Order: sequence, then structure tokens, then C-alpha cells
Amino acid sequence: MAFNLPIRCLDRKSPKWTDLALGRALAEVTFIGDMRNPESLLEAGVATARAVLLLSQDSGVNLEAALQVRLLNPKAQLVVRSSKGSSGLENQLQARLPGLVIVDPQLLTAGVFANALRPDGTEAAFDVEGELFVVRSIVQQQAASRDLFDQLGRMQRLVQWFPAGEAPAGPAASGWWNLDTKPAAGDRLLWLELASTLKTRPRYRHKRLSIWWAQLRLLWEGVCDALLRLQQRRNSLLAWGLISLLLLLLIGSFLFGAGSPLRGLMLTLALLKGEYLDAFSFIINGANSELTPAHFPLAALALIYALGGTLLTAWLVALILDRLLAARIGSQEPKPLAAATPYVLLLDGGLLATRLRQQLRLQKFQVVQVQSRGVEEKFQAEAYESLDRALKALRHCHCQAVGVLSDDLMANLSVALELQQKWPDVRLAVRSHSLSQSSNFNALFEGMQVINPLEVAADAVVATALGERVRGVLRLAEENLLIIDYKITSSDTLNGLSLGTVAGGYGLIPLVLIGYGAIKPIALPNPERILQPGDRLVVLAGLNALRQVEAGQLKKRCWMLEIRGMRPNAPIFDIQVALARYLGASPGEMAAYLDCKLAPQLTPSIYQVPGRLLEQALKRLGVNCELVPANHCDS
Repeated sequence: MAFNLPIRCLDRKSPKWTDLALGRALAEVTFIGDMRNPESLLEAGVATARAVLLLSQDSGVNLEAALQVRLLNPKAQLVVRSSKGSSGLENQLQARLPGLVIVDPQLLTAGVFANALRPDGTEAAFDVEGELFVVRSIVQQQAASRDLFDQLGRMQRLVQWFPAGEAPAGPAASGWWNLDTKPAAGDRLLWLELASTLKTRPRYRHKRLSIWWAQLRLLWEGVCDALLRLQQRRNSLLAWGLISLLLLLLIGSFLFGAGSPLRGLMLTLALLKGEYLDAFSFIINGANSELTPAHFPLAALALIYALGGTLLTAWLVALILDRLLAARIGSQEPKPLAAATPYVLLLDGGLLATRLRQQLRLQKFQVVQVQSRGVEEKFQAEAYESLDRALKALRHCHCQAVGVLSDDLMANLSVALELQQKWPDVRLAVRSHSLSQSSNFNALFEGMQVINPLEVAADAVVATALGERVRGVLRLAEENLLIIDYKITSSDTLNGLSLGTVAGGYGLIPLVLIGYGAIKPIALPNPERILQPGDRLVVLAGLNALRQVEAGQLKKRCWMLEIRGMRPNAPIFDIQVALARYLGASPGEMAAYLDCKLAPQLTPSIYQVPGRLLEQALKRLGVNCELVPANHCDS
């Protein structure tokens, strides 16, 4: 609706609107029917739709409806909501049906949860094509001596600027600020930096020795706990079992020893191991007598010992096999962390928790996952069965953040508040499955972020419906920013533009460029780079910026370079080449701007970042010039 696009809705029954005003606005264009029914689809206007979003909670129903929509409208962009990750059928349909995109809103917002749980004080971190980007918040302690342009670096971009005591004058990542301005004391700036993954790697010396020590320590404490329980519960099965074993050893040593307690103890142990014939023959031979009816009671008792010992041996073998199979299948509990290790705890969440674990581990954080049984086996690997078992195994470590990710909001809040009482300084991220405007509830719970993935992913779903390839969503400066993947074509609105023009004209941040035929990506590419067909560009942008890219609506160029003269031996041709590279013309056309005998010459309008770069390049070549605001802005 923000783009003034006509909307029609189709639902099986009258929807319960979380926003009543929105419900009233869409009441006349909401149809009741089954989206798998061709008649219902035609009544809702599918045949002429530009995009169709199939958003029920059942992935199978969405796919069935998508096939029906494709028959009725071969050109519409289809966005299919998935709820269980990509299946084989979904991947096959996405590959075979053009214009069909399968989206899992939960996974798109994994970055939002990961950033809410980051314990290192940074605003956000994410990876693109193997490159790690970090967003840091810097508060000016005193007035800056350099302007914003001079603070920009090769591996640094400005995301948002909060003047002291004021709201930002524009959206994040849009480049609304004037780079000639010097930040004042109290201003807060969000900087996007290219960070090496090695910089965020925790430095643990003798890590393996520390883990062994942690395992021995937990084993010793487990033995102490068992002895304490034995002392507290003397009538327990464990106590009776130990007493029975001692009695068996004492009785066997007396009966089978023939006057030698050590001999009797060894024979008793042999019988308990299940070796009946050899042990009983040794008992008879030791008595220097042949087998007679008088030996039958002793033989029966030895048999009972042997059978009991066989059961004991079988139990031990079963226990060992259970551990080996658990290790083989991957359902065993994780190995304990070294003492005092900081970690992030994830509770439930299924596939979302698995994606979160991958992202946090990529950023070198220790992650511990708790996943209740009853979910798919692939979600249970390296996870504890219950929170109590995890806390017991990690009692010597330090929990920095907790993500509570089940579908039940009230259960999530209950667990989160209990853990916050246990660890007052822990960071908490709580998943809300149905709560609308969940971000407004953060003020009710200090130190806790309540996140509804469906709300956060709404912008990503809309961008996908407009034909964009969305990699993920970030929540920065109270706004949703999207990570978008563009593949440049000859008819693309980005084709032939420099990255400086793309950033200044559309208000987005180029993150990674993969040139046509190239393998290695370029992180935070140079603004001088010209986009060509076949290039791939990953950007960070808001939804409005993407809409401008689609429409080809560049912002106005409001800066001009004033050329006042040059030194006598200045390289004229190099100066013309530099001008042509930034102004998008041939070097021969630049000669007129160098004729400054009568008056300074003004170049055509240019964006501020390319203008400042051109100014620097010309000054190095001996040109007296300055970037000045244009009296009028040419589109």
C-alpha cells in the first residue's frame, strides 16, 4: 500500500485483522474462498495480477495454489511461503517454474535474532559471499576535527547519523547526510565495517586441555552428587544394588574359595562375568573331588551367579553400544565447554535455531542449543534434551545471551523472565509467533527484545513480490534493511551506472560486487566501478530504495565541481580522463571545462561522493578545484 499498488485479498474465511483500520481499508477488496479453487482465484483477479503472494501456514496448500495460479497467469511473480525449510519438491518447482520464489519468513529474520543476541556490543553482523560485515555504534565524545567524508575509509561506510538530541533527517543507508558536515559532540553514528573473521575469534590457550579438565571436573562432581544422593536416599535402588553386589562378592568368596578368600573372590568375579563351566570346573578341581550329587547345590548357586553376571555384562554392553550409536547418529549431548567459556543459549526453534547457530558460530561465538524431543532428527544434533541438563553441564561457564524461540509466546516469556532473574545481565531475544507490533513490547521488559518474524519479514516478502532476490533482513536504527542480490542485465536500470551513482542516486550501500566471469568477490567496491551486464551486486537498502531502483528514479544531483585553474605542467590528458571517468563522457568532451582563463568552469551536476573523489583526483594532478552546491539540481 505504501507504493500505491492495488491489492486484493483471498482467504477461506473472514480474517481477524490485527489492525482494524487496515481491515476496514481492505474490506471491499477481500474475497472469501479457497485459493486452490480456480473460480475463487479468478474472482479475486489473479488473471491480471502482477504478483501473487501465497501465505498460508501450510506449505503444501501454498504449492498447490501456486500451480493453479501459474496456469491462470503465466507472467505473475509468485511468492510462496514455506514453513519447514526447502524440501525437494519446493526446490524442483522453483527451478522449473519461472517467476516462482519460495520464502521462509522465519529464516529470513535469523539475522535479526542473531544481532539481538550478539554479546560483543556491536549493533549487527552478517556475512555475504564469505565476507563478514559488522555495524558499530560510535558516539562522538567531542566535536570531530574531520568531516564525514574524511572519516570514510576503504573498508567503512556510514549507515545512519543521529544528531545529538534530534531524530535522523532521513532513513538508514539512504545517504541523506551532507559529507561536508563535521559531527558534533553527542552525535551517534552507525558505521558499517568490513571485518576479518579472525578478529572476532575468541583466543583460548590450551583449549583442548581446558575441555579435558572441564570433563574431569564434571565427572568428579557427578560422582560426588551420586554419593550425596546415595547418602540422602539409603533405601534407593542404587543403594540396594551396591549392597547386594557386596554381599554376592562376600558370599561367593566364602563358598567358592575352599579356604582361600582371594581364590573365592576371583572365581566369583569369573562367574559374574558369565564364565560358568571353566569357573565351576576350577571349583571342583580345587576341592579334589569328582562331581557328585553333593555338589549340585553348589552348581546351582554357581549357575545363578553366572546368569546374573551375564545379565550384568549384557547391560554394560548395551550401555556402551547406546553411547557409540548416539555418537554415530549425532543425537548425543554436546561436549562440555571449557570452564569460564562465554556462550549463547538457544531454546527450541527448530530450523530457525539451526540457522541462528550457524550464523553465530560463523562469527566465532560459542553456541549451546536446547531442543526438546519430538521434532525432526536433523534439528536435534548437538543439542541438549532439556534446559536443566544444559544448565547442569554448563554451570562453570558464562551465559551471555539467550534466545527463546518456541511457538508459544507465553511459555517463551515465562522461561525468559526466569532466566533473567537467574542472570540479570543476560541479553534476551524472545520469539513472538502472533503478537502484533511486538517491538513496542520491548519497553515492558527491560533487557529483552520481543521479535515477531512475520512482522520483520513483511518488507522482504514485498520486495520478493516486486522481483528482488532477498538474502536476509536486518533491524538497524529501528528500521528494516534488506540484503538484496542484483544480477545486472542489459535492460537493468543499474546497467552502465557507477557504484557512486548507484549509492547516491538510489540511496543504498553496495556490499559485494562479483564481476562478470570473476570468481573472487570484491567487498565494499570502489565507487568508480561501472556496472556491466553479467555483474552481480549485493546491496544493503530499505524497501523505498528498492522501489526507486525498479522505477529507475535517481535522486537529483546537487553538486558541481568548480575548476579554477591548474599548474603550468599539469598532465592535461590525465585530467581529461579523470573527468570523463566520473562524469560519464569521453575525454575529448572534457577540454571545455579546463579553459579557465576568463572565469572558473562548472562541471555538470554530480553526486557528492563521486564529486569529492573527483576533487581529490584532480588536486593530485595539479588542478585548483572545489566541489560546491549546485544552484539548481538537474535530475
